[in-house]
Amino acid sequence: MKHLPALVLLALCACGSREEGIRLHLSLQLRPSREVQTEGATRQFTTAQGEQLTLTRAHVTLSSVEIFPCQTSSAWRWLRMLSPIGTAEAHEAGSPRRLGIPHVSGLELADGESLALGTLEPPPGSYCRARLVFAPADEDAEGLAPGMDMEGKTLLLEGQLVPEGGGPVRTFHLETASLTNAEVWLEGLSLTPEALEASRTVHLAYDTWLDGVDPASPGAAEQALRNVARSATIGP
Repeated sequence: MKHLPALVLLALCACGSREEGIRLHLSLQLRPSREVQTEGATRQFTTAQGEQLTLTRAHVTLSSVEIFPCQTSSAWRWLRMLSPIGTAEAHEAGSPRRLGIPHVSGLELADGESLALGTLEPPPGSYCRARLVFAPADEDAEGLAPGMDMEGKTLLLEGQLVPEGGGPVRTFHLETASLTNAEVWLEGLSLTPEALEASRTVHLAYDTWLDGVDPASPGAAEQALRNVARSATIGP
């Protein structure tokens, strides 16, 4: 056991090594999974429960993106037991595998239009999953435009809803400063000296964010935020 500190140091050095020139470019897209009518920043669509929904405002804060290798060595498993991943914080520090710059995005962007998040410079290897953290925007968040009213908020949704079968129009305003995260699979991401650069895009399906949500109910904003996390995928 007297050699354990040296072994740990070697493991840290080996896993922290970085091949010069390796880059992973990350971006974000808001795009629907179903048919949507678009007019400027307004979106009209039908929810999973058959309600006619009009979104006039929709902003979300993606606080950080972290990628994880496909395999974890026994040394790293031992280290993770000593220092597990903790609760997500609003403005996580960056690292070669974590992009910790909060970005506010909304429906002002056209569906499928990419918002550049930044570039990671991770060690070479194969990466199988990513962890997305949604947390309140601070004053340094990217995309925090004047009049947006998103500082200190994770999600803001405004619009109108018509119940299935018709009825009076219901106006809603939802906002929350809660935190949530999503684990998404990375498919075929290998960064090596032979493949130094790659790009991946986080996709959020905004037309699912109010599925199963009654905007007038307690906790509706937090439920919608959980739907944001569930809607996330990542791909080329």
